[in-house]
Amino acid sequence: MLPWQEPVEEARGLIGQRFGRFEVVRELGRGGMGTVWLAEHTLIQKRVAVKVLHEHLARDQRLVSRFLSEARTLTLIQHENVVSIYDLDMRDGRPSLVMEYLEGQSLSAFVKGPLEPALAVDLLTQVCDALGAAHAHGIVHRDLKPANVFLVPGGNGRHRVKLLDFGIAKLLDYPTDMTPTQNGVLLGTPEFMSPEQCVGEAVDARADLYAVGVLGYFLLTGALPFNGRPAELLLAHLQKPPPLAHEARPGVPQALSRVLVRAMAKRPEQRFASAAELREALQATVAPRPAAPVFTARVRMSGAAGSMELRCDRVGRGGLFLHTEGVPPPLLEDVGLLLRLPGGELACTGQVVRHVSVAQAREWRMAPGFAVQLRDSAPGFLDALERLIAGERVAPQTPPLGVEHQNTRADSVLQRFRGRLRGDHYGVLGVPCEADFDAVRVGAREARLALEPLMKLPLSAGQRAQVERALERVAEALHVLGHPERRAEYDAGLRNLEGLLRCLSAGLTVTALEGCRRRFLEHHRVPEGHAMLHMVTGASFAAQGKLPEALAAYEAALRVDPLHLEALKIWRSLRNRVRATPPAEGAGR
Repeated sequence: MLPWQEPVEEARGLIGQRFGRFEVVRELGRGGMGTVWLAEHTLIQKRVAVKVLHEHLARDQRLVSRFLSEARTLTLIQHENVVSIYDLDMRDGRPSLVMEYLEGQSLSAFVKGPLEPALAVDLLTQVCDALGAAHAHGIVHRDLKPANVFLVPGGNGRHRVKLLDFGIAKLLDYPTDMTPTQNGVLLGTPEFMSPEQCVGEAVDARADLYAVGVLGYFLLTGALPFNGRPAELLLAHLQKPPPLAHEARPGVPQALSRVLVRAMAKRPEQRFASAAELREALQATVAPRPAAPVFTARVRMSGAAGSMELRCDRVGRGGLFLHTEGVPPPLLEDVGLLLRLPGGELACTGQVVRHVSVAQAREWRMAPGFAVQLRDSAPGFLDALERLIAGERVAPQTPPLGVEHQNTRADSVLQRFRGRLRGDHYGVLGVPCEADFDAVRVGAREARLALEPLMKLPLSAGQRAQVERALERVAEALHVLGHPERRAEYDAGLRNLEGLLRCLSAGLTVTALEGCRRRFLEHHRVPEGHAMLHMVTGASFAAQGKLPEALAAYEAALRVDPLHLEALKIWRSLRNRVRATPPAEGAGR
């Protein structure tokens, strides 16, 4: 057995054991000092990570002290970009840390190649925030690397950084004999070590800033600034000038490249003075630009059986560029477009005026596709287009702005569907949210019977695009609502409890429901334990005979965790009992 490996019997023996109120569920991973386990609170189902020092290392008091030092370090920092510690436990002389459980991935797993400068800067500035909090308490991390930077999904597609593993962190005010190091052994990762750390000199916060520079180069280029065996790496950190990121990867701003070079200066006094100063310099290299409105258009492509939805960019006041690597419509051909804008949909016609092939796009550093000049250039149309792009609502008009030769029968039908298409799947099919599966199928069939005959009529290009879009929405709604498992996931998002009961009565299995629930909880980041607290409250009300209050509590639980089978069953039972209970005498007077 290697010195850092635990016996298999020991590892398996921790499953099911408790650390305080937390019960071990499974192993998450292991490192040189300890194994990390997933554990759940026995009452409120809160998840935590428990880091347990390897048993064979617990006999070394020096290593135990280093392990406890990490706990003290994390307790001192308390920052949103640093993993939180909840408790410290000792069992048979073997210490363990109860820490925040993170769902996401490490930066080493996330980076598959060079990142866009804006994303790299966003991640690096969060790392600087975490380091700044540590440095404010006199702590130097000393082992910053991608494996110790964890990414948790955040809002708007943004990643939230969590800095991990302060196992070799050094408190700046430690006496020399209390520093958690070994004589003759360099602690850290050679690829990211500062020159002073390479030769075993005293380090301060600027050693971490050097590692940020290395990390930044790695994120922007997909490669490390220095490579080789450990001895070659240490020599390179000491002697070789850092390479320029913009030379390794065109597209990296030169200003950003210069910031990283300064962060990797050989002498600490030549680097940035603090993490905050480095953060400010990083942000200044990626100047914020006003966001261009993002919208798409439905258009029928050459040789395609149906229409496609393509991303659009505006070109001047009356032009659009549509992104596609497929075969574009012929030049000078009129195409029907259904623009899906921030404020709503707008039908129009465009003439194809330019093609950009994949090869040309690569040479010109742009997206392939084709440009159209909008044929509907009347002031009313352009005014409506500007307002819809800005996010304003424009009342639908008959005929739609800018579209000539409307088929009146088709427009009459489309007028009825316009409001439905702005709603959810139930609205598209014209059925209530508690509809059974037969009613869903009937709604879809009636919608198709109304729309499909329109395709045989002489339609304007804009009308044809609207009919195709309406039929696609009907097909999509039936695909989701006509299948118990897909409908369950959809109804969970709507918190449509009646719809969920329909799915269960239609034969949705417990296994399928649990799969839906797992995906829902992963996607929606449900606060841990909130549903259980509402359920406990509801059970208390039910025990006292307060059925309306109990029903309200279980509804609150299901708003948080709508696919919780036990809560659904109790909610249905309470709802039926409340409905069957006659109102108290004199109620409502």
